[in-house]
Amino acid sequence: MKIRKQLPKTELRYSRVYNQILNPQFKRRDVFKLKKKFSKFERLYKKHIKKILKLIEKYNDKWKRRYIFIYLVDKAKSSFSDPLTIRYNRNEKFLLVVLAHELLHNNLRRKWKSKIELHKYMEPILNKVITKLSINLEKELIKFNNSIRKMYKYQKTKKIK
Repeated sequence: MKIRKQLPKTELRYSRVYNQILNPQFKRRDVFKLKKKFSKFERLYKKHIKKILKLIEKYNDKWKRRYIFIYLVDKAKSSFSDPLTIRYNRNEKFLLVVLAHELLHNNLRRKWKSKIELHKYMEPILNKVITKLSINLEKELIKFNNSIRKMYKYQKTKKIK
């Protein structure tokens, strides 16, 4: 009998201290405002997180981590993968794409020569993960991929078969 490793557990976190590190003007009362801003995203997250984790594992590697904290912040230069941090955006669907991208970073094992090489590898995997969800995120995925290509100055990658 084959024992399957469990998917990592994830937890959304609203840390006042962490938000203050990224934005010194952030106050205690701002945590409640932040929770309200992220409420639509939280609903999408709860509905799709398990499927996202399963698909990342299917198209990339088995998960090594058992637990992943996801910090939700009001202001930051961008979202990033370690610690996994999601910067607020009004479009909750776009945030779901960002989350899948950052989770994919957390699932990667090997090293890349450059961020361009890394993101060229990640893009077709992210595309497959997002298109397999039971929600239409096509516009948000295009917008996200274009922003990554622009940031790292590279052209569209080919699809994984």
